[in-house]
Amino acid sequence: MKTFQRLLVPYLVGVTILGLSSCSSPRVDPSTQPPTPSPTSISLPNPPEPQKQALSPANTVPVTIYQVDNQCSELVPRQITVPKEQALETAIAEVLNQQSSSDFPLSYRVNIDSEQQIVTIDFRVPKTAERTFNSLSSCEQLALFGSLRQTLTNHPDWKINQVIFTEKGEEIAL
Repeated sequence: MKTFQRLLVPYLVGVTILGLSSCSSPRVDPSTQPPTPSPTSISLPNPPEPQKQALSPANTVPVTIYQVDNQCSELVPRQITVPKEQALETAIAEVLNQQSSSDFPLSYRVNIDSEQQIVTIDFRVPKTAERTFNSLSSCEQLALFGSLRQTLTNHPDWKINQVIFTEKGEEIAL
């Protein structure tokens, strides 16, 4: 019986090693494989986006934008860096990018009245949109209007006291 046990252990070790060595993937000869398409040969449904120009730190400014938190109870600040020449417009675009959805597409125009320190954001909702401003939940209203209002009025360099929201020139009443 002792002889059997002495032979069994090396046999089991050998079988285990053989089993593990067969788990490795086989070597593939690259010359027998079909070529993989390069990214330039792939047909894209949409043209690629143009590359953004790198901005030097001297041409940028930090801006705090506000977004609604996960519980939809308050607006949370987030700092971004934007081009100095288009800081206000870029901040608006960034806030709106956070709110975009396929059932509520928005386009807009911005009017800045520096003397009265008022910004008017005039929205355009396509007639084909599934939703309207009146269909927004209170959370969605806070995310859209509250985020924009706080982003614009809290930036000290812009000196904005009031933000007005309109749709095709008519003030939005919710």
